[in-house]
Amino acid sequence: KAPGAPPALGPPTVGTLPKGIKKSNLVNVFWNKVNLNKITGLPPSVPAYAAPKLEGTKSIWKERPEVKVDYDQLASLFTKKTIEAKKSVDTEKTTQMKVIRVLDGNRSREVGIAMAKLPASRHIKQAILNMDPSHISRESIASLAKLIPSDEEKNQITEAKLANPDIPLGKEEEYVHTLSVIPNIRSRLNIWAFMIDFDAMEDEVADYLMDLKECCQELQSCQTLHLIISYILEIGNFLRQEKSDGFEIMFLSKVADIKDTVKKQTMVHHIATMMHEHHPAQGDLHKEIGHTHRIGRISFDEVEVTMEKMDELCDRSWEDLRIISKHTSSTNDVMQKQLAFLKSVAERIDILKIVLRRVKNRYYNLLLYFGIDPVKKFMPPDEFCRIISEFALEYRTRIEAVILEVAKKKKMKERRKTRGIKITDIKNLVSGKHAGRPESSASTTPADPKNTKVLAKAKSRMSLSLPISGSRKQSNVPPRHPGHP
Repeated sequence: KAPGAPPALGPPTVGTLPKGIKKSNLVNVFWNKVNLNKITGLPPSVPAYAAPKLEGTKSIWKERPEVKVDYDQLASLFTKKTIEAKKSVDTEKTTQMKVIRVLDGNRSREVGIAMAKLPASRHIKQAILNMDPSHISRESIASLAKLIPSDEEKNQITEAKLANPDIPLGKEEEYVHTLSVIPNIRSRLNIWAFMIDFDAMEDEVADYLMDLKECCQELQSCQTLHLIISYILEIGNFLRQEKSDGFEIMFLSKVADIKDTVKKQTMVHHIATMMHEHHPAQGDLHKEIGHTHRIGRISFDEVEVTMEKMDELCDRSWEDLRIISKHTSSTNDVMQKQLAFLKSVAERIDILKIVLRRVKNRYYNLLLYFGIDPVKKFMPPDEFCRIISEFALEYRTRIEAVILEVAKKKKMKERRKTRGIKITDIKNLVSGKHAGRPESSASTTPADPKNTKVLAKAKSRMSLSLPISGSRKQSNVPPRHPGHP
């Protein structure tokens, strides 16, 4: 026995029942008994005779600490209560099923559906006061905000309870009544929802501002875009027969609609051809402006609305916190947590406002860089970037087609070099021994067993195709020279 271990216990004891109480009067407890003598501690595949008993092994049932129990108190607490028989069975059923119903059908159904995903009414109050995220999620906060009773519903439930003190409330009415007694529940839910939503809202605005900043830098430094715009300007000046310093960026959306009258190819196709011919080292425009694509998919107005919403929610949360502080101690942990959060949020919102103003100035400079006056004709970032993004996608499609076409022509050119040449001369042509068309395979290359077999097969096929009688001159077949097809 180890020092400090609890005293060894004997077999379990059963307390003696007080006088006047029988076993049948006690509350039933159902469990499956554990028989230590039948536990082998080995898998079922091991025979019973080979399995040792748990006499020397540890078990919670052998090492459990000794406790003292007041059996008389247990008997008084867990004795079944006798229910007097009612005069009428119908009256008994009616009394058990009767509950107070105040809410209308639609409202009661709405509360019942929401209750299925919310904590029970006995836990909901403490979960809201402690802002316990393990019991209430963000979706549950929105559901609870809809279940907050109106003043009329509060009065109806209170009057019904006073008029029928012996009749319980219905499940839906009981849940609504529990919410009504939580002090400042709407203010608490508002602050809690803002604490959960703020991080996502801040990330949305901050990521957008970072992308817009990088977009301004990449569009001003993208050499591929500058070359393409130069080609468009040169072609446009030629077709218009006038000299223009530049064109509005909206014209990029119309470049794909302009086609030549001979091959019916778009201007983007011809620009891609020129770029591939004169600037083959330039990269893929579509990959070089990744931030531009992201800005083109997000509305700038929505970002500004989100920024204003964050500011409004912060101000409202300060007001809600002031209301809660009237009924809550200032030393409360939840209160301190809310106060520290709102102070941090106010500072972060001020920083985002400064960043937003500076990034806006960068975008204004970008518009001026492309010849657009932001005062006279302002273009939102999403519209401006969407035009460039769609043009980049069209350009990538055309440049890929041009590259495939050039590769195909190159392959056909290589194939023409070997057209009509004997199989035995292809190796020499590839190795560079032949300056021109070969004159004779016998005079240029030594006899090779493999080539000899190939030539023998070719001669046999030719002899089968020639007439049987007569010589080559009589058959009017011209002599076959090396190099001729």
